[in-house]
Amino acid sequence: MIFSAQTRQDNIKKLTNEEMDVLIIGGGITGAGLALQSAARGMKVGLIEMQDFAGGTSSRSSKLVHGGLRYLKQFDVELVADVAKERAVIGSIAPHIVQPSYMLMPVYEEPGASFNKFTAEVVLHLYDYLADIDEKWAHYLVDKDKVLEEEPGLTDEGLLAGGFYLDYTNDDARLTIETIKKAHELGAVMTNYVKAEDFVYDEQGKIKAVRAMDTLTDNQFEIAAKVIVNATGPWSDEVRKKRSGETEEKMYPTKGVHFVVDRSKLPVSRTIYTDSGQEDNRMIFIIPRGNKTYFGTTDTPFEGSYEEPSITEEDIDYLLKTINHRFKEANITIEDIESSWSGLRPLIQDEDNNDPSGISRGHEIFVEDDGLITIAGGKLTDYRRMAEDASEVIDREFEKLNVSFDQVDTQTIPLSGGDVENPKAFDQFIEQHIEEGVKAGLTEEEAHDLADWYGTNVEKLYALKSRAETYNLPLKDALQLAYGLEHEMVMAPEDFFGRRTDTLLFAMDRISQLKTPVLKVLSEELGWSDQEKRNWSEHLEERITDTALDNFKRTQRGD
Repeated sequence: MIFSAQTRQDNIKKLTNEEMDVLIIGGGITGAGLALQSAARGMKVGLIEMQDFAGGTSSRSSKLVHGGLRYLKQFDVELVADVAKERAVIGSIAPHIVQPSYMLMPVYEEPGASFNKFTAEVVLHLYDYLADIDEKWAHYLVDKDKVLEEEPGLTDEGLLAGGFYLDYTNDDARLTIETIKKAHELGAVMTNYVKAEDFVYDEQGKIKAVRAMDTLTDNQFEIAAKVIVNATGPWSDEVRKKRSGETEEKMYPTKGVHFVVDRSKLPVSRTIYTDSGQEDNRMIFIIPRGNKTYFGTTDTPFEGSYEEPSITEEDIDYLLKTINHRFKEANITIEDIESSWSGLRPLIQDEDNNDPSGISRGHEIFVEDDGLITIAGGKLTDYRRMAEDASEVIDREFEKLNVSFDQVDTQTIPLSGGDVENPKAFDQFIEQHIEEGVKAGLTEEEAHDLADWYGTNVEKLYALKSRAETYNLPLKDALQLAYGLEHEMVMAPEDFFGRRTDTLLFAMDRISQLKTPVLKVLSEELGWSDQEKRNWSEHLEERITDTALDNFKRTQRGD
């Protein structure tokens, strides 16, 4: 199905002219999952996102679907049990995005260490049990020498052992986009770059509509809906404050930062999950991705602009100190950082806990007197269960109207691109589709990457070859851009570079080659004025500068 700029305009008309059963504010993974769940149940669903889909938290995570191993330190067993089982579910409905792999947790003898050899064994055994994994993926502990044989870059001082355990790799933005596209296939009416400005009330003081603005045109309109859900993550309180009357703040957003370096600077063969070594109760990930390695995350309270949470000198110093503590021969400096990202966790305030690392990652649902439903907190891995819980609350609102809808199990609904005959043999699917890409003019590596990225949608991508060949771009990039415009509602340069592809984060060296022809295509396809093209070009340059930490690098060099 087409999901383009034209679809966007058509959807805005529908949202303006038709009453929705459910209107969801927020196009991150939580809103996307709820849109899919609700549309599958036969509801007339609308969804608006003030930025691009996945533009906030849902493109700024550690890019894993993991079960929250460290939450066992806080005895949050129920959360880990729920989330750990969800990994396999998401892997089955989105095998082109989420794949199982062994990860390594080294065990060090040092002040503030989370685990020793005994407790690591106990925790990993419990983790396997809670996830109900099969024997093939059972954890195992190895001694120091074996850890260093597998990952020779790790510091050996104080190293006792290492635990290998199952977790899942992922691309958060892709997961969100493919969920959005599936919800669209099921009939949901969705648009990016539309902001909820205000609420409209009926005579009984209940919210009956949202006053919204198309941020690309500044046009304002109202969207009527029987039930309205606030799924805006860190912005939850901001949306709730648009209501009449006082609003108690619920959110406690914390910031997470990640840095990307060339894999030659930090060669690792698998994801490593380790204590920071700073006696601060934090753990960090070191994750290989193609020819890059990225690491993070910080976990600090945040105040400031939620749209682009800034990276500070303290963030840089902390992560460099931490990574060089764990990999003493790496000597990573700010000049080695090729790209970065910063995102906010939508945590819910805990009066009994002021330590960001100790606050639960569980989710909660609030229902206001005027009918607004807010779902907040949670983890990316748990998005489908969050949608199920929100659906129960929505049902109670519809019961008041004597309306009911069918129940569905979204465990059986593949996401867009996930219609693979055997999700557990996704590698075979990729191999079967490489020849098709080579015939189209791609290298085997490029064809492999596209089948891996788009899953069963790769055939739709190749169907756009004639259109792609009119772009002054390498064929792989041209195909991705054509597909993004036709099927993924690309409306801006960063949509393409940062979320429909991962170029901005993991192929920064190619941006200078691609940005001018991409801007030309977007300008022509989306009908930009000369001023709009300049504005988008400037915005992209700002994002490139921020992502590459250029201002910090210039300051340090004394430029």
